[in-house]
Amino acid sequence: MIYLDVTSACHSPLNTGVKRMQRGLHQWLKPRDNYLPVCWQSAWQAYRMLGRADYRNLEQTRPARGLQLFDFFAPGMISDWLRAIGDGFHLIDLFDEGRPVDMLLLPDLLWDNRAAVVARLWEVGVHRVGIFHDAIALRRPEQSRIDRYLCERGVRALAELDAVVCISHEAEEDLIRFWHRFRLPPAATFVVPWPVPFAGPRPSLFPNFHARQLLYVARLEPHKNHLRLLDACEKLWSEGLDFRLRLIGCKAYPDHAFRVTGKLRTLQVKGRPVRWEAHVPDVALHDAYAESSFTVFPSLLEGFGLPIIESLWHGRPVVCGGNGALGEIAEGGGCAIADTENVESLATEIRRLLTDEAHYETLYLQTQARAYRDWAAYWHDLESMVK
Repeated sequence: MIYLDVTSACHSPLNTGVKRMQRGLHQWLKPRDNYLPVCWQSAWQAYRMLGRADYRNLEQTRPARGLQLFDFFAPGMISDWLRAIGDGFHLIDLFDEGRPVDMLLLPDLLWDNRAAVVARLWEVGVHRVGIFHDAIALRRPEQSRIDRYLCERGVRALAELDAVVCISHEAEEDLIRFWHRFRLPPAATFVVPWPVPFAGPRPSLFPNFHARQLLYVARLEPHKNHLRLLDACEKLWSEGLDFRLRLIGCKAYPDHAFRVTGKLRTLQVKGRPVRWEAHVPDVALHDAYAESSFTVFPSLLEGFGLPIIESLWHGRPVVCGGNGALGEIAEGGGCAIADTENVESLATEIRRLLTDEAHYETLYLQTQARAYRDWAAYWHDLESMVK
């Protein structure tokens, strides 16, 4: 019996990386008779069965609105207390030795109070497998003191598990380094990169050089580097280059989101063709990739860089960094490497893809030649490594 922790995806209909991972695993495991999705109830400090509202978020049958357009943990914890009485009737006792639980799979951040409970599940023979996404909050502690504290909490929790699957080699190196820094005995680790998150066949898309539309899919948070991207685009617009920029991604830190949206409004007042949407459903996201000439992903660091794989799978080259986990993806082809901390370098690579059709076609052909992992391959690798 496999229990899948889908807490984040139950609390929000947004499709940020962790939630998309949970939804992909849920859809892959859903046809199995030996599968059950569960959600953490922080007020009761126990897992619970999913309700109708949880499934609406998990399977994205309702749009995101209001505070849901911010990707942070507080709304989920608040809702746990508000619905504590009703949830008390749907709790799951994983310590019941008569309950057939072989694996608890945890593709979540473990930033709340579930660590102590999960740590004790070895007593009843539950195989606990975590998925580690990144240590960005620890590597950039100035970004948020709260996130830095909670990320350390999650890293400590992972050390108590039987195995941890890391989504890139850089993520694995970070995890082991912080375990060492916190003087924690390490759990077994494995690297299994994310698959293309979409179900169904790969779209047959032709090159789209003449559309002259750029796309960036990312939350509005400091390390995603929106401000430098906007500076690079303004430089190119000032030179007279004709192109459009579309941004898709929810808000994360309100202060930084205010700075980015303020700069967007300034550019729009000047007549620059740039627009931002906090959230779109997958159908609209597919269309956004199809309509773009290429995408930009100027993030300074990532645990993986899922929008790069999404873009390449759609046949759209990517301007991105070549460092760490980003470099792990980029080395497969289809990417133009820029120094993402340098506005001039970003502008140079974007300019080249906008003006050099032969260069664009070369990168497009590289996107077609790459091999892409699907959920079947991902699950096969994950299952074979953690058994």
